[in-house]
Amino acid sequence: MNKSEYERKIQSILDSKEFREVPKDPTQTIQNKCNKFITTLCERGYISDQQAKQMKTYNSTCPRIYGNPKVHKPGNPLRPIISSVNSPTSKLAKFVADILKSAYNPNNDYYIKDTFDFANQINDFQLPNNHKIASFDVVNLFGNLDKNNIIKILEKKWEQIQEHANIDKELFLEITLFILENNYCTFRGKFYQQIFGCAMGSEISPILALYVMDDLLDNSISKLKFRIPFIKKFVDDIVLALPEDQIEDTMRCFNSYCKDLQFTIEMEDQEQGVPFLDTKVHRQNNIVKLNWYRKNTSANKFINYHSDHSMNIKINFIKGMKERIIKICHETFKQNALKTLFEILRQNSYPAVLLNKLIYASETTTQPNVQQQEQKDTEEKLYASLPNIKELTSKIKSIFRDEKVLLTTYNKKTVKSLYSTLKDPIPTELKSNVVYQLSCQDCRGVYVGQTSQWVKSRISLHRSDIKKNKDRCALAIHANNLDHQIDLENVKILKMEKNYHKRLIHEMIEIKKGEYTINKKSDIQKLSNIYSYLLEKEKENEFYDGPLDE
Repeated sequence: MNKSEYERKIQSILDSKEFREVPKDPTQTIQNKCNKFITTLCERGYISDQQAKQMKTYNSTCPRIYGNPKVHKPGNPLRPIISSVNSPTSKLAKFVADILKSAYNPNNDYYIKDTFDFANQINDFQLPNNHKIASFDVVNLFGNLDKNNIIKILEKKWEQIQEHANIDKELFLEITLFILENNYCTFRGKFYQQIFGCAMGSEISPILALYVMDDLLDNSISKLKFRIPFIKKFVDDIVLALPEDQIEDTMRCFNSYCKDLQFTIEMEDQEQGVPFLDTKVHRQNNIVKLNWYRKNTSANKFINYHSDHSMNIKINFIKGMKERIIKICHETFKQNALKTLFEILRQNSYPAVLLNKLIYASETTTQPNVQQQEQKDTEEKLYASLPNIKELTSKIKSIFRDEKVLLTTYNKKTVKSLYSTLKDPIPTELKSNVVYQLSCQDCRGVYVGQTSQWVKSRISLHRSDIKKNKDRCALAIHANNLDHQIDLENVKILKMEKNYHKRLIHEMIEIKKGEYTINKKSDIQKLSNIYSYLLEKEKENEFYDGPLDE
């Protein structure tokens, strides 16, 4: 899919009846309203002053829409996702979602936690005669959730929710409705409000979908004139066993719950199996048996043996996949599934000798020494992370082997770096938690600073300092003492870092690196001598710091 086709598909989603264009960015307005709700929660004693301080936001960003193609469907339609990270409603949505998650009953007849839970419940399940297995799937569940229906369901479940919510019903429902009514996004410089459905990407949407689907099943099953032997649900996917002559009636009953929530159905194939999650649910002599399943569209791309990962990661990956198959598959299918895994990993360049040892060899486990384990657990440990650099990181880790330091590694070369960014970039003036640089228009001087605020707010402060507080910072001193003009319109972002202490280190490094920085000397007093030494050596070109793959 090329860029123009991608943009056309996103725009067609935004031009649908579920969205409407708004004339300007509503971020500031919604942020202020969210902060008012948080103030109300604090004033009524539902949250502490500290919680309120952590929940309030002053540097939120407009949510951005992007789409992931559904490669298994004709035409590769896009699944719209609204990235709500650091959006105005993100923390308030998390507050409501946490209450609903703690109140949700996972012990109902439909809920499954994951594939392993499903396998434990379904493998070897005995079906009655003349029953078949079917899979029901809701068409665009999140996009078709009606906010009015959601509020009704939460009112119905309030007695259950109240046990986990230190908040009155009216305020809780008011906040929930406010979040649902303020789903919005930006795309190519324009702003859109989602007027129907829930945003995929919002913290609150998945748990609301669970409540709605449970209500749908409770309502629909109570109308059926027969008993369903089993019915299991994972978000919008449902697998169930039905009498062969009741399948169409059941489908009509489910679709009658709400005109917006409509189901598609998939029946047993020639092998008497139906896909569900990463399993295939088989019916053999009226006994349910699960097999590991890969879609036809799956590229079977896993961590390649020659990739820039540590060998421990690759070995643990193989063991994890083997354990997954063993836990999921019925005994009837285990050996074939392990053989399939072997063949897929061979396609990913893994040596046959290694695979035979890890997949087919029986493992002998030894029980750890309990006393030694307890001693290790009580020891105070320090944690740190290092980039994975071939033939270097392992040597650094070995140095700390006998110390109370646990080092983890991460890869600088990620899959993300291979693909183009689908989301619109955040405008420079609305970025926050950054290290930035400003240049002087009359000399080569540059000023390096850091801020957790919006860049535009910081620039406004600098503009005010230059006019009113002439001695407040090095930038204002430089501008006024030399009568120089600072280029406040072209801010250069040097680094984005949420952690305050790490951001300070990045700021000091950038100040130290710069040849013409006008910052005060006090700005780098806390920089470690190690960094200073390495930066000086870098200037002298006494060590190699080129590409890692050279």
